[in-house]
Amino acid sequence: MEPAFVWADLSTHDFPAARRFYADVFGWRCRDVGDAYHVGACGGMPVAGLYPMPEKFLRIQMPSFWMSYLRVGALDAVVAAAEAHGGRVEVRPEPAPGGGRIALIRDPAGAGFTCYEGDELGGGASTGEGRRAWHELHVSDAAAIEGFYRAVFGWDFQPAEQPGRFTIHTADGNVVAGLQVTPNELKGDKEYWGVYFAVADLEAARRRIMSAGGRVEADQPLGDREAVLAYDSQGAAFYVVADPTDVERDSVRPGAVGSLRWRAILGLVVVALAVLFEWDWMWGVLFLLWVIPDLRSGHVHFMEPVDRRRNPVVYWLIVLAWVTLSLYFFVP
Repeated sequence: MEPAFVWADLSTHDFPAARRFYADVFGWRCRDVGDAYHVGACGGMPVAGLYPMPEKFLRIQMPSFWMSYLRVGALDAVVAAAEAHGGRVEVRPEPAPGGGRIALIRDPAGAGFTCYEGDELGGGASTGEGRRAWHELHVSDAAAIEGFYRAVFGWDFQPAEQPGRFTIHTADGNVVAGLQVTPNELKGDKEYWGVYFAVADLEAARRRIMSAGGRVEADQPLGDREAVLAYDSQGAAFYVVADPTDVERDSVRPGAVGSLRWRAILGLVVVALAVLFEWDWMWGVLFLLWVIPDLRSGHVHFMEPVDRRRNPVVYWLIVLAWVTLSLYFFVP
């Protein structure tokens, strides 16, 4: 069996807060499947797991974290190969909730992943807002871990067009994941497997993340697709990738009631009031409604997306224009 990523779950210090965060950001609905383990779903299909931080991780003061699951055919053989080639087995093979077995392994650089032997995990949502879309290894030095994954899984690392990025291929030539050489200024001093979730509107996702108490750390494209590194309200790192072609347009969007978008409706109400009653000051309100989310997200959209980090001069000129117009309509 060729290794393949089939699942991801979040171990968090504050489960109720984490559940609210991902419901607000991705619209996930969680259900308890036993042993304090919850499954988040979009469109009725499972996406990822969420559970309170286990006692063994609390004792060593582990922060909240996302974990990638890799299905393998022979778990014991993988564990033995990992140890023989410089890996560290954090959790030796044990029964997995719902069936099968798992083992937690760290590669020689310290990036952790869970190997899973069984048939229960996987087969989750392939479309929909907030679905698990990809797994990418973020390391400081690709050469330090290539030999490990080649020996344990038979993977081949091929340079991508994006500098410092590689696509990871199985022995059969299938693309299974990616690797990015990421500076510590972005990822911190830890190496890790990043979990990516797809959204139709990346800018809207940025705003939801910050409104829910998380933060957007940096833009980090995934090949030719826009993506960002973000942290949830408990500090767990995850990635959001723009995937408008694969995300179903009729799926339920977070922040919406049914198919309604309250911010868009509010904007229409403001425009209608300004026109019907000739209240010029309402145009000032409209420009404020535009500029406040842009200041929070660090992004504006005027003819095209403009990022504060990449194009600070253009970004602040646009923000200044909105503020000036707002003041113009407020002042008699």
